[in-house]
Amino acid sequence: MENSRALHDELKHIVGESGILPEAQVAAYAFDGYVPKAVVLPASIQEMQDVLQFAAKADLSVVPAGAGTKLGIGNLPQKVDLVLATTRLNNVIEYEPADLTVTVEAGIPLAALQTELAQHRQYLALDPPHANQCTLGGIVATNASGSLRMRYGAARNQVLGLRVLHANGTVVKSGGKVVKNVAGYDLNKLYIGAFGTLGIITEVTLKLSPIPAHEAILTADFQNVQSAANTGLNIVGSQTLPMFVNLFINTDLGSGETDEKKPILVVGFSGDPETVAWQLAQGQGIMEQNSTLGVTITEGESRVLLEETIREFPAANRDTENVMVKVNLKRTDIAEFTAQIMNASWARDIQIMALLGSGILYLSIPVTSDTDCRMLANTLTQLRESATARRGNLIVETAPLELKQHIDVWGPVGDTLGLMQQVKDRFDAKGLLNPGRFVSGI
Repeated sequence: MENSRALHDELKHIVGESGILPEAQVAAYAFDGYVPKAVVLPASIQEMQDVLQFAAKADLSVVPAGAGTKLGIGNLPQKVDLVLATTRLNNVIEYEPADLTVTVEAGIPLAALQTELAQHRQYLALDPPHANQCTLGGIVATNASGSLRMRYGAARNQVLGLRVLHANGTVVKSGGKVVKNVAGYDLNKLYIGAFGTLGIITEVTLKLSPIPAHEAILTADFQNVQSAANTGLNIVGSQTLPMFVNLFINTDLGSGETDEKKPILVVGFSGDPETVAWQLAQGQGIMEQNSTLGVTITEGESRVLLEETIREFPAANRDTENVMVKVNLKRTDIAEFTAQIMNASWARDIQIMALLGSGILYLSIPVTSDTDCRMLANTLTQLRESATARRGNLIVETAPLELKQHIDVWGPVGDTLGLMQQVKDRFDAKGLLNPGRFVSGI
């Protein structure tokens, strides 16, 4: 269906005038050089089913989305016809404060949910980037998380149940509404992190946590990366039970300082005030035993601002001014791998955040008009090989179109590819959902 006006008219019969994003706003859902033919905003599961049925008959691809904050993740698509956004499915379906569980529609923004939960001194212990915009469906589909994953795990660890719409219109329910739900296969894990290639998440049941009575952050400068990393790992293994232990390299954390940037260790604690006071004292003691250049305690509004800076570090600009790379490693390999990066001549302007408690490195690589994307792709491939040799992996989360033309952003998946392709074929036989964007072009 080449005529865009005819396409919009057909879709309006399904979702109504308010269910089609005005053409002037469609660019907000553009990615990798593709502008979708239409952005559809269904208001019900039935409308979603009708859209998928229409797309299948018209041979149109469908890209599931929430607020669109993660559309830049993935390989170049085979084609982009329709974006199906869940933002009108944004209700709290069931909330049981006494059980610490909540069931929501996939399009509800994380910030809106947190506001609702805060009335009962509860929250969802996830702090992914784009926190003020991203939806729960997008968070779960991409298994997004943040620094809090050290204490609470990633999104996959917070999900109790899902309702998912398959490409053929079938609605599938997995999991349940209680924490101890062990009956049958754990199908939740199949959909979480599948980037909408197996189905569109429409409903999520989550486990919640009480909001801590008090929170504080310790920051410390160190002379070198090895000393900072070792200190952080000592705190990770201590009885202080930190919320997160992050290492920043070549980053000023918003201070605006222009002097030489020392490695900075940032450790978050939470609990009742007496517990946090003890944690701070123990953490500071460990830092001072490891020759820190200075320790700072941050609380109150300053802590909130610092946590926001930490949370948004991986939030690459939608204009792809930076390449954002995620490396998964063993905790004990982070210092050596980081040193390998920083010793390279090309790495002078790279900023790094390491989640020492989770074994994750985020690399923010600036891109300018002078950047040789072919050379950068070769460099990232070499880093990926180094990570793989350490039994880790490297994913290019956000990159300009030219760079994606020279590199598989996911990297090889080994012997599991055949099984993954079989699952995709069974769940989405026509390749309707997100074609080409997942690992190995699935």
